[in-house]
Amino acid sequence: MIRNINLFLICLTVGIFAQNMATITIESTPSDCWVRIDSVLVGKTPITHLEIPPGDHTVQVYPNQNGIWNLEEKIYQISLAPNEEKTLNVKFSRPIFINTIPFGAALYQDSVKLGYTPLYIPYERNRSKTFTLKMDGYQPYTFRLDSMKSLLVKLKPVSLTQEEKTKPQLLGFIPKSRLKSKFTLLALTVATHWASFYFKNQADENFDRYSRTADPALMDKYWKQTRKYDRLSAITLGVSYVSLAGLIYMVIWK
Repeated sequence: MIRNINLFLICLTVGIFAQNMATITIESTPSDCWVRIDSVLVGKTPITHLEIPPGDHTVQVYPNQNGIWNLEEKIYQISLAPNEEKTLNVKFSRPIFINTIPFGAALYQDSVKLGYTPLYIPYERNRSKTFTLKMDGYQPYTFRLDSMKSLLVKLKPVSLTQEEKTKPQLLGFIPKSRLKSKFTLLALTVATHWASFYFKNQADENFDRYSRTADPALMDKYWKQTRKYDRLSAITLGVSYVSLAGLIYMVIWK
């Protein structure tokens, strides 16, 4: 009899507590964003009807670490009443790609240096702001960020003195003005770097599938695919580094 009474009280307490819980739904663009609530990782978006205790909470949403979306994160302070249902719609803006020919120009917003090309900057945070690209030996280039299109700027060299014009070629056989060769190396560097990034993502996806499946045939398939894309990622990354080294070799001489 006493045991039945205790069981009834436990069920009644759980039922009352469950009725007082609040629920939250979190959606994002892009999807598969990580979510932390009060510093506790709760999963990836979309998260639907997650029960949490009522009260004040901190919700942190940030994009997948393997992508270029992770230049920004969203933090929300929310207050939930008992039995309240709340929905958060989080939207991330894709960063803008900025590059120069030659690359390595410093990007300034007013007097603040943001980095060196090639680089990404968040669009919404910098929309309608004025930026300047600066590089020794080249004329500054000023522009206003009003479009989400990638920007590739061909910097104009400053006028050379007669002494500078008579400087010898790089190592005596590579002309410093061979922009086509430099641009080819730059394009190869960027292309192979992104190819490495793509193959690495494919390897990670296949490894996730390998970890989740219990079918021996599928495990073997996903494991082979993981190894294949890992090798391709390593090869393309190595090519990217070699082309980058050649590009640096050609542009560091003034």
